Amino acid sequence: MSKSNITAAGHTLWGKMPKANTELFALTYGSLVTELIKDYDNDIDEINKQLDRIGYSIGVRCIDELLSKCEVNGVDIGPCNSFQNTAEVVAKIGFRCFLGMTCDVTNVTENSFSLFLYEN
Repeated sequence: MSKSNITAAGHTLWGKMPKANTELFALTYGSLVTELIKDYDNDIDEINKQLDRIGYSIGVRCIDELLSKCEVNGVDIGPCNSFQNTAEVVAKIGFRCFLGMTCDVTNVTENSFSLFLYEN
C-alpha cells in the first residue's frame, strides 16, 4: 500500500471514529505519572520501567483496536510486508485514528523506528 493510500485510509477511518477529548487524555496521563512518582518514591529508573511497561501494553491494545476498527469499517490496509510498511500504517492510520494527527516515520532499522509528530 502506498503512502498516499495509507494516509487516505487514515482520514477515512478518522471520519468514522467517535472523538475523545485530548485534554482529558493529557490530564489522565499526567495523573498517572504523578501517582507513579508518589508510589515509587522518586525512583526515576523504576518509574521509567513502569511507564515503559504501561506504554507497551497500551500500544498492543491500540494496534489490536486499530486492526479491528479497520476491518469493521471496511478500511483495507492490506498486509504489512515490511517493518517500514508497518511503521507507515501505525503513523498514518493509527495515530490519525486515535489522536487525530499523522506523523512521519524516520530512522527505520531492523527493529525500531522514530515517529515525528508535528502537531501537539
